[in-house]
Amino acid sequence: MRFFTAATLLATGAAAMPAISVPTAPTPNPQDVKILGITAIGTGCPAGTASVNIDATGTIFDVAFDQYTASVGPGNLPADARKNCRVSINLSFPSGFQLSIIETRFQGYASLTTGQTGTCRAGYTFAGDNTQEVVFQKNIVAPYEDNYNMLAGVGIESYSKCGQTAILNVNSEVRITPVTSPYKGLMTVDSFDGSVHVVFRALWRKC
Repeated sequence: MRFFTAATLLATGAAAMPAISVPTAPTPNPQDVKILGITAIGTGCPAGTASVNIDATGTIFDVAFDQYTASVGPGNLPADARKNCRVSINLSFPSGFQLSIIETRFQGYASLTTGQTGTCRAGYTFAGDNTQEVVFQKNIVAPYEDNYNMLAGVGIESYSKCGQTAILNVNSEVRITPVTSPYKGLMTVDSFDGSVHVVFRALWRKC
């Protein structure tokens, strides 16, 4: 499992290698990369409370939540301090390509009193390969009363298996600690959006 905080700066580098003359690799037609469907389930997104929108190209999506709120204070149960939602994204792409985990963004609001910490966490895995989970997390330390966002550009770290379809599972949660009196606060996830990127799978042969 790879783990990053929201402040982590990701960078990649490649060791210098001698230039090799190879044919130009084909690139996928953007029209062949599609989001076929999105489902959401969890305590933070009960049936009928998450609105899904996929644009006309089938490559950009937005999920809006009505009840994705963790809350602490009078009238709340301990379980209310943590809410979760698993968003499953069914993707289709050309044979011979691997799909990278998409760049995504969580947006929400937090109202926290001194002594509290609010956390938004998201773990990304492709169905059938839980060993390659990539986790992003944002911690908000009180006092805090404002909107927040958590960007997750995870494509550098994880790729789907070669094929023509893949299901990306995004397991997210928001939570507040501590939950005991006299603390009072809330933290929401209002929306989750992203776009699709693909990388070509290099083909090799013996000289």
